[in-house]
Amino acid sequence: MNKIYDYFKKISSIPRCSHNASLMFEYIVEHAKSKGFEVFTDSFKNVLCVKGEPKVCLQAHYDMVCIGDAPNIEIVENSGTIRAKNSTLGADNGMGMAIMLDCMDNSKDLECLFTSDEEVGLVGAMNLKMQIKSPNLLNLDAEEEGEIYVGCAGSIDILAKMPILYAPLDSKAKLFKISTKPLKGGHSGIDIDKHIPSAIKVLANELLLHDVKIIHIEGGERRNSIAQNAFTIVASEKMPKVQDSRILIEEVLDFKSDVYIQNGGLLIRSLSAFAQGVRSYDKDLLIPSKSINIGIVGCKDGFLTIECMARAMEEKSLDGLEKETRVFFEVLSFLVESEAKHKPWKPFIGDFANYVKSIVETVYPECTFKAIHAGLECGALIDAQNKKIEAVSMGPTIRFPHSLREECDMASVVKMARIVREIIKG
Repeated sequence: MNKIYDYFKKISSIPRCSHNASLMFEYIVEHAKSKGFEVFTDSFKNVLCVKGEPKVCLQAHYDMVCIGDAPNIEIVENSGTIRAKNSTLGADNGMGMAIMLDCMDNSKDLECLFTSDEEVGLVGAMNLKMQIKSPNLLNLDAEEEGEIYVGCAGSIDILAKMPILYAPLDSKAKLFKISTKPLKGGHSGIDIDKHIPSAIKVLANELLLHDVKIIHIEGGERRNSIAQNAFTIVASEKMPKVQDSRILIEEVLDFKSDVYIQNGGLLIRSLSAFAQGVRSYDKDLLIPSKSINIGIVGCKDGFLTIECMARAMEEKSLDGLEKETRVFFEVLSFLVESEAKHKPWKPFIGDFANYVKSIVETVYPECTFKAIHAGLECGALIDAQNKKIEAVSMGPTIRFPHSLREECDMASVVKMARIVREIIKG
């Protein structure tokens, strides 16, 4: 256990925010070579490490969602749980990586795949050109101990924008900053059904109650996170009286403007009218089947921008949700584009899944097969291979990923590491 935790602390000391994880890439390559693995890389900075004649390929992504002070991570331990002070922890997927690095120390027949930029659209997995040698893939990016995942949601990013139209501002108007108090935040997939308020929606609904002119607006941290913070600078002859206790307001004395955003009111109405959250629920899988999250809103390069992530357990449903969202914004005069689509991983239970279950049951007798309303790389990695490959996903318990509340249960890490070692023995 101490060794895995030491590896996690080492990982946490190396910057690995999405798009900025080159030092982590270099560390993985050097570590694998030092353990006698043959190392392959590609133009997307995926790292494939092979030793002997492996039957299982362990897989994790090495980037993380950086919120708060990250990538400067200060780990805090408390009664068997770890979290980070004022930042995301990066246990998603750093703890899976730590288990893999530990397994690399003593295994003679093992394959490990470290993928890049998963948190910004499964970029590495979607563009993998290298061939996995093993017939089976064990993804370590799930976040609930004792559960075996055999399917996941697909997703697509939907970006809406409109040119900012400015108009002259009355010189008598005063400027005020209206902001949300820091809210809980969370993962836009696995937490989307937990009734976590979006700071963007909270702010928009408050602004609908006031006759103000928008000067500037910003909200959210990541497309795949439920917004924790949002604020706007507005112009008004007198200070608005706030209705929502989650809202703060203060007069702005060190900022001047002679114009306001004429179509700011349209933006606010659009945000308020948008149906954030779960759109439908799968009664068999007991998870959402369709959802959408407004992750970011702002003023960028002369445009008012809204960035969303849609998820669905079936490709047809994902396409329908994308079309519906495009039409909603286009009717409101936004320009709309989509990007970073990845297909759902259709649930499948085969020989490898049953083999994994037989081992997991020795520690968790009540373990079950599940699907998850979040993105796992298994589907994309299977599609990238020129042969049949079976995959399952599992991992230690990680709560509130993609937020400042992210935490990892260390007892679950010990158990999952023991299970992984048994699985790769074959």
